[in-house]
Amino acid sequence: MASAVTSRGPRARQRVETRERLFQAALDEIRHTGVAGAQVDRIVATAGVARGTFYFHFPTKEDVLLEWERRREGEIVALLKDNPHLRLPLRGALLGVVTFLTALESAPSERRLLLETLAMHVRHMADPSGYPLLNELEKIVEAARDRGEVRDDIQPRELAILFLSNVFGFLVGHADPRLRQPDANLLVDVFLTGVEPVNGSASDTTRERS
Repeated sequence: MASAVTSRGPRARQRVETRERLFQAALDEIRHTGVAGAQVDRIVATAGVARGTFYFHFPTKEDVLLEWERRREGEIVALLKDNPHLRLPLRGALLGVVTFLTALESAPSERRLLLETLAMHVRHMADPSGYPLLNELEKIVEAARDRGEVRDDIQPRELAILFLSNVFGFLVGHADPRLRQPDANLLVDVFLTGVEPVNGSASDTTRERS
């Protein structure tokens, strides 16, 4: 058994390395031409593999974007988990998400990927259950609701989806040089105004319970 595992080890590592090489080559191609203009022939030539190898790892070019998105979401989730102060109050967590994504959008090498990802979500209705950021936000919102920062009649998952939908619109507007750059603090404050308890502000409720 041990020898069988050992014999598969190098092949498994090679698959991982090949996938990563293809992933990076595909990202560079999409950065320059967008998804519609990206050519699989150029991607595999850069990665040094056969055309079929690309489709083995990524059935479509949009699967490359999904992989990129999940990696970036994983970074945001790690940031929220590693910095407990960002989770309290809810405003800190939401602002942290917007700030991270805004910084990503501001990076020239990442802006095209982010906008292409947003456009992909407009074209397709994807199952949100596989997105780590949505799942993490749901937990954060649920804890905030238990603290009295959010109305009891709002389901945490619904609020997390609504917030991310607002963030997507914010990022599109933020990336358009023809528009005045929207403010992340304003986005979060306006959003929280609509979900805070009706008997007082979120901050008042939190103080009463502390």
